[in-house]
Amino acid sequence: MKKLGCLSLGSRFKRLSDRMYKDVASIYQEQGIDLHPSYYPLFTLLLQQGPLSVTQAAEQLNVSHPAISKIAGKMINERLLYKTLDPSDERRYFLTLDDKALLLSQKIEPILVQMRLYLDSIIASQQLPILQALDEFEQAYNKRGLINPVLDALTTVVDQQQVEIIPWSSDYREDFYRLNFAWLEKYFSAKLNQLDHQALDTPESYYLARGGYIWFAKLNNQLVGCIALACHEQGVYEISKMAVDEQFQGFGIGRRMLLTALAKSRQLQANLVYLETSSLLPRALTLYQHMGFKQTQHPNGSSNYERSDIYMELNI
Repeated sequence: MKKLGCLSLGSRFKRLSDRMYKDVASIYQEQGIDLHPSYYPLFTLLLQQGPLSVTQAAEQLNVSHPAISKIAGKMINERLLYKTLDPSDERRYFLTLDDKALLLSQKIEPILVQMRLYLDSIIASQQLPILQALDEFEQAYNKRGLINPVLDALTTVVDQQQVEIIPWSSDYREDFYRLNFAWLEKYFSAKLNQLDHQALDTPESYYLARGGYIWFAKLNNQLVGCIALACHEQGVYEISKMAVDEQFQGFGIGRRMLLTALAKSRQLQANLVYLETSSLLPRALTLYQHMGFKQTQHPNGSSNYERSDIYMELNI
């Protein structure tokens, strides 16, 4: 692990975390306390602040909504938590500690005191205190994370291969159809509805005449990708018809095109950019999430496209 240097950082943290979870579980067991160590952050947060929604807990603990839901579900099954409806919003509920959890909090307090004293003694003996170093590392890491810097660097590699993002030209009408039809054929058996035909057969009137834009990715004089930005109303735009030639996928071309479309949206002072996609396209979904799009309920209840089961928005 040490020879791998920073590339083993996640594995070393996990190894240490697993060891500490196991040791804490053993201490709890010896003391007759039935509490899984992984519950502790949520347990303590609710103990200190009282009832919280899953979203509030996820934000304060800086973990994902599904992660909190999963732990909360386990704690509810063990009668450590219960749910109460938010009187102001019946779609939301609060997580509340049960009496069993409150009793456990009193029993584990002496254990926590001793664990804190022992761990602090290890840290005090270090030449480089781990908590201070970890705080510094996390602050630097949280500024950009890992995903965007690495993908940006990979995009730079593609730049060196002379990928250009170029605007629409009527000469490229057939390429726009070709790229999108290939995508639809691969994933959805090329099932085009009326809106698809309008967009692909007459892109000038469907996009450009309504205040929208179309771009292409060009590599070695070949058009290998395309993306459209549709204008639907003042300040509201849609990412549409993004496709990358299969043999050129995985090089950050879709990301480059999406960045171009979003940059234009900001230039146009857009308030909202949205898109519709499919759960059958996990790579595209991951890209959209990394670019800040959030999945939410479709404003019309459902999409005009049978293939689209995910609606996402980005507030500019």
